[in-house]
Amino acid sequence: MRENKYFEEFGKPFSAEDVSWRFQYLDKEALKGTVVPYLDARAVADRLDSVVGQNRWKDAYTQWHDSDKSHGNSQLCTIYIYDNELKEWIGKTDGAGDTDIESIKGGLSDAFKRAAVKWNIGRYLYKFKPVWVTAEKKGKNTFLISEPDKAKLEKQYYATVEKLFGKQKPKPQEEKKPAEPKPQSQCKNENSGQTPVYEIQNVQVETNANGDKSAIALSDGKRRYKMYMYGKDDRLKKGARIKNVQAEAKQNSYGPYYILNGYDMAA
Repeated sequence: MRENKYFEEFGKPFSAEDVSWRFQYLDKEALKGTVVPYLDARAVADRLDSVVGQNRWKDAYTQWHDSDKSHGNSQLCTIYIYDNELKEWIGKTDGAGDTDIESIKGGLSDAFKRAAVKWNIGRYLYKFKPVWVTAEKKGKNTFLISEPDKAKLEKQYYATVEKLFGKQKPKPQEEKKPAEPKPQSQCKNENSGQTPVYEIQNVQVETNANGDKSAIALSDGKRRYKMYMYGKDDRLKKGARIKNVQAEAKQNSYGPYYILNGYDMAA
């Protein structure tokens, strides 16, 4: 493999929409703490897809047991990339222990992200200094970043990116723009005069310090749309149908996507 063949492309900064923040330190009484940025596994997989292609990388996992079993199990992940010049798969490995929540799944995800750092994906995030924020208590033991500080974190993120990479924001990857759902006022079928109905193909909900975020795949029977929604709705599950969709076009490091701002459940 040519030296640093993918180093620059893998190392480009992500858009703030792709970055989440977790508490590194939290004073539960004062509701203050420090947070640091991280990527979720989806963003890492998208970067691999965009740089080398879906069929040119793969991941493999091995469970590793602590010798004295005092720290539980760990997961080792190897991310392989196929090199056309050498005609072989090149792999880089790292690991992580089982997590407190969804222990095995969390361990696999953390190991995957750490192996990606070996490929220079998201490595620049380790240069970020912790940021002080105020927290909000949700439920008995859940603490989230306060809403006013979320906007502060986005500004802090881009300010640090500018220091590390120069005066530039993450540029979107070139890809074909997906069809955009029509605004509610235009959502009438030209032939029938009926409002189109979208069926939910898949829903994934991620919970972190920023709160819940739902990734939703919709289909109108002809096209498939990728949308995100802040929060979650238990009614939105595979096979459910919605109408009067209101979506806002956004842009991240992989191209256009949509924020789902409003909808009605359909029969």
